[in-house]
Amino acid sequence: MRYAILSDIHGRSEKLTVVLGEARARGAEQILSLGDAGGDDCLSLLSQAKTLAAFGNYEVSGWRRLKPEHQAWVRSWSPLVVVDDFLAVHAAPWWPAGLRTVEDFGQWLRRTHQPWTALFPYLSADDDTLWQALVALERAGKAILFHGHTHRQAVWSWDPAGCLRPVHASTLAIEPGCRYVVGVGSVGVPEDGAWAAYALYDASVRQLELIRLSIR
Repeated sequence: MRYAILSDIHGRSEKLTVVLGEARARGAEQILSLGDAGGDDCLSLLSQAKTLAAFGNYEVSGWRRLKPEHQAWVRSWSPLVVVDDFLAVHAAPWWPAGLRTVEDFGQWLRRTHQPWTALFPYLSADDDTLWQALVALERAGKAILFHGHTHRQAVWSWDPAGCLRPVHASTLAIEPGCRYVVGVGSVGVPEDGAWAAYALYDASVRQLELIRLSIR
């Protein structure tokens, strides 16, 4: 399966239209969205593309403002997608036990008065958070964690010798025994450049490509 993995559209439907078309042209067979999609226009495009989706903080706070058909769809989303050899999540693959839906997340935040970052931490915030993500990968027995939320493309690899390092290449082969944390960037409001960003992953040959399209 060849996946186009995108995140943080934030209502920029024009950018999303271009990204979806470009991803299909590159042979993407499955679109995977990692949350913060935005309003009904973007959700219509994602639905038409038969997208798999994990929800983000934007969905938790805003799903009630959507059209009924999109409300029902977003309420069916999971905080985590597990397919092939990877995990995919909006922010980080951990949260309190028993939380499964956008409604669960919203109720927990209102009940506990915790900040958003309690459920949606930034993996770029510090080394401890990054190491927690690698531990989650190890426990799941998966090679890659794809995430959004930071609005930046970034790749970290951890090899069997215990070396953690940033990867600066835009194309890389997934090596046996290694673990990877991949920030896919943002389609709508990137914080690392004037482009629409996403990741393309071919699970059959285990190759990852970070895509940046010049769309303003």
